[in-house]
Amino acid sequence: MIPEPLFPFQPHWWQCCISHPDARDKVLTGREGALLFDYEREGRGWRNFRTMIEPGIAGGLDFLSQSLASPRVPLVLTRLGTKNLEVSWEVVAAAPESELESVYGLRRQGGEEIITGWDGPRVPRIKRDFVNEPACLPEFRDVAWAEDGSAIVYEWKVAPGSEGIFVAGFAEGAIREPGRRILRVEADGAPAEEVDAVARFGFGVPGLVHLFVRDEDGDGYIRLKVETTPESPERGAFLSTLWGFQGTIPGDETILAGEADAEVFASCGQEIPPPSRFLARLVAKNTGTEEMRVAPFLKVRTLERAKIRNRELLAGHATRIRANTGFSNQLKSCDGAHRAELPEEILTPGASREWFLTIDRHGRQGKTIDSDSWDRETRCAIDFWNQAPLPYGVLEIPDSRIQAILDSSVRNIYQARDIQNGLPAFHVGPTCYRQLWIVDGAFLLETATLLGRAHEARAGLDYMLGFQEDDGGFQLKARYWKEAGIVLWTVMRHARLSRDREWLRSVWPRVVRAVDFLQKLRSHEEAGNPASPVHRLAPYGDIDGGISNMSDHERLPEFSNPYWILGGLKSAAEAAEFLGEKTAATDWRAEFEDYLSTFRKAALPHLRRDANGNSYLPIRIGADDPPQKGQWAFCHAVHPGGVFPQGDEFVEGMLAMLDSTKVEGLVFDTGWMPEGLWTYFASFVGHAHLWQGNPGAARADLQAMADHAAPVLVWREEQKPLGAGYEEVGDMPHNWASAEFIRLAFHLVAMERGRELHLLHGVPREWLENGKTIAVRGAVTDFGSLTLRVCSKTNESLLEIEPLGEGCESLVIHRTAWDAEAAPWRLDPTKSHRLTIPLQ
Repeated sequence: MIPEPLFPFQPHWWQCCISHPDARDKVLTGREGALLFDYEREGRGWRNFRTMIEPGIAGGLDFLSQSLASPRVPLVLTRLGTKNLEVSWEVVAAAPESELESVYGLRRQGGEEIITGWDGPRVPRIKRDFVNEPACLPEFRDVAWAEDGSAIVYEWKVAPGSEGIFVAGFAEGAIREPGRRILRVEADGAPAEEVDAVARFGFGVPGLVHLFVRDEDGDGYIRLKVETTPESPERGAFLSTLWGFQGTIPGDETILAGEADAEVFASCGQEIPPPSRFLARLVAKNTGTEEMRVAPFLKVRTLERAKIRNRELLAGHATRIRANTGFSNQLKSCDGAHRAELPEEILTPGASREWFLTIDRHGRQGKTIDSDSWDRETRCAIDFWNQAPLPYGVLEIPDSRIQAILDSSVRNIYQARDIQNGLPAFHVGPTCYRQLWIVDGAFLLETATLLGRAHEARAGLDYMLGFQEDDGGFQLKARYWKEAGIVLWTVMRHARLSRDREWLRSVWPRVVRAVDFLQKLRSHEEAGNPASPVHRLAPYGDIDGGISNMSDHERLPEFSNPYWILGGLKSAAEAAEFLGEKTAATDWRAEFEDYLSTFRKAALPHLRRDANGNSYLPIRIGADDPPQKGQWAFCHAVHPGGVFPQGDEFVEGMLAMLDSTKVEGLVFDTGWMPEGLWTYFASFVGHAHLWQGNPGAARADLQAMADHAAPVLVWREEQKPLGAGYEEVGDMPHNWASAEFIRLAFHLVAMERGRELHLLHGVPREWLENGKTIAVRGAVTDFGSLTLRVCSKTNESLLEIEPLGEGCESLVIHRTAWDAEAAPWRLDPTKSHRLTIPLQ
């Protein structure tokens, strides 16, 4: 287990994902061991999760620690306790190949499109009442949808030859007139029925259709199909909800209110993740000198119905929990939640007791577990994670904490990833940031490529390019002019890392249109006004990262967008050179130089001095913002934008200003949280320091970022300094943070500067101590795959470097780690090298 004291500025609360890579069902565990299911952005559940399950012991427990089995294995161990009682709670996702019985659940087989929040019942999803209608499930707001006469199809896995009752729910949300949408509903063993939801129930009014069904062919499945009839003027079919009952069926009011005890249920407007299983072990040990009674339970908070059936705990329709001892027959109330009690035990001094639980999701069922099967199943789970085909080992750092976080960062990036339309989609996080933004995505995709997964990153990049508008710009965020610049950098970086000129040629028209968009911005709105302080730069735009600048009374001249436009124009010129587009390369290089000159002239009258005398340029002109507020795009202009030359006086002043604000080693109050810490801003400023030739500052930024990780090796986007409050911002695990940690650690070892590759510039002396190894195994650079190894002995280190690919003019080996005054070596990048480094 990773020891806890390694993270002196850990957040006050954290959560980590325990689901498999690419899993659609993102299950998390919280700081106290709570299992967190079904996150909803607009939810009102505990931290917006529909269901939370937390271990407890009557009398209460205090949190002691939480850790992982290893950085690559998210088996989470939570230690709790009270006087004379130690409690441990372990949770892990079962391996896919572990024991599995038949899945008795619903599976959608057709009509994969879903529509959320259409015009039907106009209420937030989390409410239970529709306006002027009886209490009803909020799932009626969303629907499964099938276009142009195609069908929605569900399969119910049952015992062969079984009978049952399908209850299909409809709430028409688009067509107000009867006779416009006629649905045909049919199922195995039942006569087909035509349904006009408006005529039968009313517009926006939920209604139910009952079908008595039977598995007539004995294959163990009962199928239901919904489609429009040939005569229906509207050709799109929909289905809101679907229940399956065997035995007694309750009344419609009970079903509509979500109180029905159904065998299976589907909220048809939501994707149904594949079945999955999680395992848990609860251990209580008497550390005192007297006998004690121990009464364990699970606390359940859920927006759905929780109940005990056959001594099993059912939390809504998706989660079924079984214990090797069974639960008590009745749920009890507990602090606004439910309490599912496990059998009490009398523990003599020194004695311990174990309870084993299975948490089955979305229809998966398997055997309950005991001590022997727990050992077997957890070994399988650990083997699954250790053998997962993730890009581990590309970078080896001889610092156990940094290496642990690197491995965890790789894992977390892939746990947050989703498969969409058969292609990998790298997402920022598993909850509120479960999507791809232009700027976050740029660095996630770069990191995937750097780790040798260019083919996976390509899908995300193609997806990103699909948002280009007719004018050549990208505006996933309104007036976020920088998106076109970010995309241009991302395209060029990917093309060089992947060495794929053919792909760059295929997207070249998009590049040309994006550059044209940026050129036209220079005369658009405020940028076209000679009296404007941002004349010939860009119109006033959204800033992000601490400042919005979007309200009418606050929209001010700003430099955030020009920073990334500079980076985009420079990248476009490099892309043209890469493809041999000489005219475009010349023109765009001139455009970049003119823009940079214009920027410097525009910035000059607005330079300020902070309280320490450092010269800086505020992001907004005329605002009372702290000097450091919203300066993320400045850092990106330094690196990776490469806009300013090394040693630039303007950059030196800005970095000195940012450094002067640091609290706990991080730049203070630059992000959205007032007087907060944006954890991975450490990488932004660290890269700028490294580009300026200050590797010591960059290393300190990496260490400060590590200091703010949680013991489970993840970050919150923003948090307060210790003792300053419990506010938090953003997702967790936040995988732009994961990507930034990987990027900064790698660039301390290897960093491109134009047509040179600089090695070991950020390596500290302690990484070269006897017996330590630094290794890069096939990391991707602008000049192809990099393989190097530094193996240290008592008085010397052996440096081995494999030849690079095309485009590199020189390998520059920095020697300051072992000799502060030594000039760099310059080596031929086309040859292999084996060098002995004397350690003084």
